[in-house]
Amino acid sequence: MLQNKHSLPDIIRKAILPVVLSLSVVLLSACGSSGGDTATPERQSTSQQQQSEKIPDQLKSIEENIEKIIKELDGPAVGIKEQKEEGIKEDEGQEMGQKNQEQQGGQEGKEQGGQKEKEQGEQKDKEQSSGQGGSQGEGQGTQQEETMKEEQKQPQAQKDPWQKITPIINDLHYKWNSYMPSAAKKGASNKLIDSFGTSLNSLTNTIIAKNKTNTLMAASMLYANIPDFYSLYRTKTSPEIKRVRYYARNAMLNSMTENWIQANNDMDNLKSSWSLFKNTISKEQQDLASKLDFSIVELEKAIKEKNQPIIDIKGRITLSNVDEMEKAMDEEDGGGSSDGGSESGDSKGEGR
Repeated sequence: MLQNKHSLPDIIRKAILPVVLSLSVVLLSACGSSGGDTATPERQSTSQQQQSEKIPDQLKSIEENIEKIIKELDGPAVGIKEQKEEGIKEDEGQEMGQKNQEQQGGQEGKEQGGQKEKEQGEQKDKEQSSGQGGSQGEGQGTQQEETMKEEQKQPQAQKDPWQKITPIINDLHYKWNSYMPSAAKKGASNKLIDSFGTSLNSLTNTIIAKNKTNTLMAASMLYANIPDFYSLYRTKTSPEIKRVRYYARNAMLNSMTENWIQANNDMDNLKSSWSLFKNTISKEQQDLASKLDFSIVELEKAIKEKNQPIIDIKGRITLSNVDEMEKAMDEEDGGGSSDGGSESGDSKGEGR
């Protein structure tokens, strides 16, 4: 009887144990397979989010053309500092070229004098004839130098900036017409598209009227739409930096026209946009961020003092710092927003 009592639990244990072990193996394998399946798509989606879309050539060209128009009118534009430095180098090159021409003119005169000395060497009095020939040659060389100096003194006719701006605005219209379908497919609202088209027509009318101040203001208003178009694309560098540029430039232009209320409003918007953008700046760019931060503070002080010459200086420094910041962040991005690739990718997506 005792042997039977002890044998029954042993039999039950032996029967249940394999079942429990098999269930444990099934559960563990199921958990392992389900975990592996969910991990892979998450990693893939994360890597896709980190990739930057490329900005279309048309949009970048539109932005560049707006800056070109502002530059031609000596307004606060991107790269204005570099342009001025290049102009200084060109002037130095012209001066060197003029000096070389003067030296060549003097040498030609002396060579002509030497030739005449040889021709008159057959005469009896070689010393007198050679002296006369030398004096004639030097005289001709001196006349050439004086003529060149007089030409240098004459003021050069200044090129009409409106002649340069006309083909730029024409190209802007063509680029905009080419970019509109792509912007609409990318999700640009009708309000944004209509706003840019209206602002572009307004800029064109001010160019036709050849009003410098109105043209600069109209170009700035057209640029106000650029950050919104850049926002359509996924990039590591926030398009808010372009909004910072817009408000800084608009504050300068409104100060130039003594519209101090709007200039102060622009400064408030500038500080708000800058506060948003600062959250995206990496530790490596903190020095540039500090420079830009202080330049914005200095610009605000100048606007509050209503000191137009200082506003122009501080404003250009601010824009220069914005340019430096944007270039540094683009380089850090690794060229993710470089030219050209976005349209091909979008068209493939639409084809699907």
